[in-house]
Amino acid sequence: MKISYQSDEVLIQGLQNGSPKALEFIYSTYWPMIANFVRLNHGNSQEAEDLYQEGIITLYEQVRKGNFHMNSAVKTYLYSICRNKWLSKLKKQVPITDLEEHIQQIPAEEPIAETPYLDDAALKLAIEGLGEPCRTVIVGYYYHKLSLEQIAETLNYSNANVAKQQKFRCVERLKKKFLPELK
Repeated sequence: MKISYQSDEVLIQGLQNGSPKALEFIYSTYWPMIANFVRLNHGNSQEAEDLYQEGIITLYEQVRKGNFHMNSAVKTYLYSICRNKWLSKLKKQVPITDLEEHIQQIPAEEPIAETPYLDDAALKLAIEGLGEPCRTVIVGYYYHKLSLEQIAETLNYSNANVAKQQKFRCVERLKKKFLPELK
């Protein structure tokens, strides 16, 4: 029988009380999200498992110490913990230029000096602000050069056409956020 929780508040109370069922629920419910994130970002299943363990331990410790405040959903908070740990690990392995490579691929006919909106930090913030799955689709497709088939598989979409439609929607959302003058 699958364990379920009516709300994040009840789940957090379970963690505060040391409930094994609360931990079981987190392990089983949010694992696919973290596994997909790690796979999409050049990791393997063992790395995903290790990262997930670290993320859950961090979440558990913060809840038990009273450092967790319901500013976001447990799912979002756990994702952020794991994402930050993974990016930190990747930065140690290989110097990441964030989105520099993608930004430097601007066609020559588009003069950079006349394009004031090409700001790395603003672009990163705009992509982060899109949330999931848009962040995964855009970073995977443009930065990691993943095929639409790979993205569809990672995000459990039925086929590459669904990933293509999602990419289009996400790019449109990014344009509206990053290039508000084009609305």
